[in-house]
Amino acid sequence: MKNVLVYIMLLGLMLFVVQSCKKLEPKAPADEELLDGPIEGLTGAEQEMFLRGDIAFNDDVFTKETGLGPLFVSTSCGSCHAGDGKGHPFTTLTRFGQSDETGNQFLHMGGPQLQNRAIAGYTPETIPAGATSSKFTPPANTGLGFLDAVVDADIVAMADENDADGDGISGVPTWIILKSFIIPRANSISNNGHHIGRFGKKSGAYDLLHQTAAAYNQDMGITSTYEPYDTYTGLEVDPEVSNQTGIEDRFFSYCSIVLQKILSLY
Repeated sequence: MKNVLVYIMLLGLMLFVVQSCKKLEPKAPADEELLDGPIEGLTGAEQEMFLRGDIAFNDDVFTKETGLGPLFVSTSCGSCHAGDGKGHPFTTLTRFGQSDETGNQFLHMGGPQLQNRAIAGYTPETIPAGATSSKFTPPANTGLGFLDAVVDADIVAMADENDADGDGISGVPTWIILKSFIIPRANSISNNGHHIGRFGKKSGAYDLLHQTAAAYNQDMGITSTYEPYDTYTGLEVDPEVSNQTGIEDRFFSYCSIVLQKILSLY
C-alpha cells in the first residue's frame, strides 16, 4: 500500500511539473509574425515549389557521393543559416585577396572565399602569403525576396556617398558585370555595361538566382549549369545538382520566402 501511495505522489508531482513548464513556455507566434514561411496568396504550384526549395535549403546534406567538395565550407545551406537565420561564430566565413579597387589578385589561388574544409584525400585551403583577409558571419536570409523586388531607380535615388542629408547613413551602388545566365530586370539601369549588385559580400551578386548558384559552388563545391567550374581544378565539369530540384527551386524559395509573387511586381 505504501508503494502505491509513493507511486501516486510521484505521478502527481510529474504532472504538476509538466503543467508548470507549459505555463512558462512562450506562446507560439502568430502566422503573420513568422519569418520562414511563404507569403500569402500562392497557387498550389507555387506552394509546391516553395516547399521543394525549403527542403533543399534546410534538409539536403551533401556528401562526397552527391558532389560535395572536394573543397568546401559547409555540407548544407541550413548548417550556416539555421532556421533561415544568420550564422554564428562557428559558421564564420573568410574572404581573402581583395584589398582595393584594383581587384582580387588571388583568384588563381582559391580567392575570394577560403574553403577551409575538404573531403578525404584533399587539403583544405589556407590564406596565401601576402593576401589580406576578413571574416564575416553568414547573414539572415529572411526577406531577401523583397530586396530583389526593389527597382534600380530607387537604389540609385537613395545613393548618398558622403551623407549629404545628415542621417548618418552613406553608401553607393555596387556595379558588377553580369554572368551569362543572368537576365537583367525590367527597367534595370546599366553603367558602362555594369549593373547593380544586391546580394552577397560587397553586393557581388545581381539577384537571388546568381547568389544561389554561387553559394552552391563556393560554399559546398557543387557545380551546376549556372556555375559549371570546379573550384578545386578550375575545370568545367558536369552539373552535380539539377536546376529543377536544386538551384531554381531554392532560388524561388530562397530565404524561405517565395519570389514568384514578388517578381510579379515587375
